[in-house]
Amino acid sequence: MDNIYTLYLIFAVLLTLAIARIQKRKDRFPPGPPGLPVVGNLFNSPKGHSWLAYQSWSTLYGSDIIHFKLFSNHVFVVSSSTVAKELFEKRSNIYSDRHQKVMVHELTGWDRNLALMSYSERWRTHRRHFHQYFRPDAVPAYHPCITTEVHKLLAAALDAPNDCIKHFRYMAGSATLNIVYAIETQPEDDPILIVAERGAQCLSEIVNAGSFLVDSVPALKYVPGWFPGAGWKKQAAVWREQVDALHFRPFEIAKAAYDSGNAKPCITTSLLDGLNKSADKKEYEQMVINVTALAYQAGTDTTVTSLTTLVLAMLFYPEVQAAARAEIDRVVGCDRLPELGDKESLPYITAVTKEVLRWHPALPLAVPHRTIEDDEYQGYFIPKGSLVIGNTWAILRDPSRYANPEMFNPSRFLTSEGTLDPDVPDPTEGFGYGRRICVGRHFAMDIMWLTVANVLAVFEINESVDAFGRVVKAREEYTTGLFSAPKDMKATFKPRSAAAVKLIRSVVAES
Repeated sequence: MDNIYTLYLIFAVLLTLAIARIQKRKDRFPPGPPGLPVVGNLFNSPKGHSWLAYQSWSTLYGSDIIHFKLFSNHVFVVSSSTVAKELFEKRSNIYSDRHQKVMVHELTGWDRNLALMSYSERWRTHRRHFHQYFRPDAVPAYHPCITTEVHKLLAAALDAPNDCIKHFRYMAGSATLNIVYAIETQPEDDPILIVAERGAQCLSEIVNAGSFLVDSVPALKYVPGWFPGAGWKKQAAVWREQVDALHFRPFEIAKAAYDSGNAKPCITTSLLDGLNKSADKKEYEQMVINVTALAYQAGTDTTVTSLTTLVLAMLFYPEVQAAARAEIDRVVGCDRLPELGDKESLPYITAVTKEVLRWHPALPLAVPHRTIEDDEYQGYFIPKGSLVIGNTWAILRDPSRYANPEMFNPSRFLTSEGTLDPDVPDPTEGFGYGRRICVGRHFAMDIMWLTVANVLAVFEINESVDAFGRVVKAREEYTTGLFSAPKDMKATFKPRSAAAVKLIRSVVAES
């Protein structure tokens, strides 16, 4: 009996120590809003523009890292570059995984997307193939195609000066479809471009719809679509069709041309050259499908959203337009359009591009990272399986990094002599963090720079007028969701002169 009592005593002590350890770890979480039992912060977590709420929580609790819970999931939000670099870069072996959500990864098929894949050998294989086509020294091969599409954009803006967003999306989509699949798009209502755009917009729609209960209760994925309250299941099926079309339709066209011996040089053709050398042809072909679809997305969504922000900034800050045009006129002149080879000579245009990314990042919140083991940061406990989110908005609006962050001020990136200031941090956080940073960022930056330079060289961006001749005032209102863009953006592109019109027409004719 004494042995039994001894065992009971040992068990009780161990249990008490375990409970105390758990409670101690709980007390060591970063500060955050109070939650409820079981559901945690489900009812007081932000439903829209969450980056603003997280920024205010960070200020309220006086911490660059905050914590809350959604059911059993621990969520940490990082709001400073110091913490982001420490966790996402220096401890990237712990913080590079992704949370696998039922709606996104299983029901709608986004598990094929490199940015959303779990941190695994499969991810590394996809990233390695993607990187070889979008590393800095590979991107210049795409400059002629980018230049042609930007010139077409200028001509389209002459003919339809009030449809700038449409022109941006067509330019970016057409350039990437050509580079990735060697598909040349039709001027209007191109069917492949429409399919690709719907698929690319799908993910943002899913995020805009908010959190889904099936992500917290995975068993709900087996509920039939006809079951009362299961309308989300039918919507998931629609989204799945759009995601599948994005991945397969352009690829099938490029693959048919390849099989017939009529393939033009493009990323898909180059990747398919390795098909016969692969040990598992089916797996290799699926990798090609996934990589090429991501290449399309990498060249469109961020670019279009950022260019829309450029238009808004030019309406609010006409002095920036004037300064940009003055630099272009002084360096390039009026007899030709700016080229990517002029970048070193046009630091103010580069500064404008950087400021667009900083002022309103296209992705205000980074895609959540997931920890693969327990960790500790400055005494705070971060459990295995936690979601850790970089609040890009807060980091790029940090007054300790960027003075007067609410202002659109490209000069913040320049020295007093007008050259780029190496001491001012680039807004690279807009492309993600650590090992999960966007591999296509160099390509996206080149498209954006050339578009900014060309548009400002030949156009004045003005507020539009309605049918009664009244000026439609621009508003700094942005959509919520994965990508955040200006709402109901309206502007007019007015040619600077008759010479500018003639220059645009002649350049497009030569193309």
